[in-house]
Amino acid sequence: MTKITRRLCSALALAFCLAANAVAQPAASVIPIPPSFALLSLVGDQFTVVTRREESASRIDSNVRRSYAIDAAALDDAALDAAEAVVKRLRPVSPVVRFSIRDPRLFALQDKVLTDTSGLREALAKVVREQQATRLVLVTKWRDDANFKIVSGATGTGKLSGLGFYVDPVTRMEATSTGEATSGFLGPYAYVNVTIVDAEAMKPLRSAQGRESEMSLPLHSQGAVVAWDALTPAAKVDALVRVVRRAVETAAAQALAD
Repeated sequence: MTKITRRLCSALALAFCLAANAVAQPAASVIPIPPSFALLSLVGDQFTVVTRREESASRIDSNVRRSYAIDAAALDDAALDAAEAVVKRLRPVSPVVRFSIRDPRLFALQDKVLTDTSGLREALAKVVREQQATRLVLVTKWRDDANFKIVSGATGTGKLSGLGFYVDPVTRMEATSTGEATSGFLGPYAYVNVTIVDAEAMKPLRSAQGRESEMSLPLHSQGAVVAWDALTPAAKVDALVRVVRRAVETAAAQALAD
């Protein structure tokens, strides 16, 4: 073997060793960039007072409904507080930004905002992208059966949606703590849907629903004789804040679950 041949074989052997070592070494792990979340709530523009009426053959849901507009963002802020807490707990390294849009059109079309072709969807997408978010956590109203837990099961008639108070003036109730009997109850409720949206395509990735309610009785011992007076005005506000927070927490945790 000539000197040149020996040098070539040595060089090739060295190259083969280096190549083998390179193949044997695991590829450097790539750390994925965590998603960033923008939070928007569209449930706090109004609350509805739903008063129960007995069912009839011609009108299954004969409840009387009256809605009241809310100019302030207090209830949407409560919803965002709950959503932000869940995101930070389940996605602790992800940036989170929250924003508020009080456009009546957005509240009115919230069920169709992800399929809207009038430009509202793209306007929302632009706002989300400006926040450099890759995911939108969208809190909207959800419609389902009235359902209030009692000792023997549940009560309620008709459908509920969003935030409000269910007023039952007739059902015979009894306070479990004192045994005092009364007629009817006041039920603050929150029925919400939380959707995780891909910010680039504005397409839903996952959604979940949350339904929370409370029940207050109009007890004579506390000075209330009709269901609506079972809570003071301040207590009504506090109750709505509690139920919306719990409902959003439940739905957001399910929507963000692995």
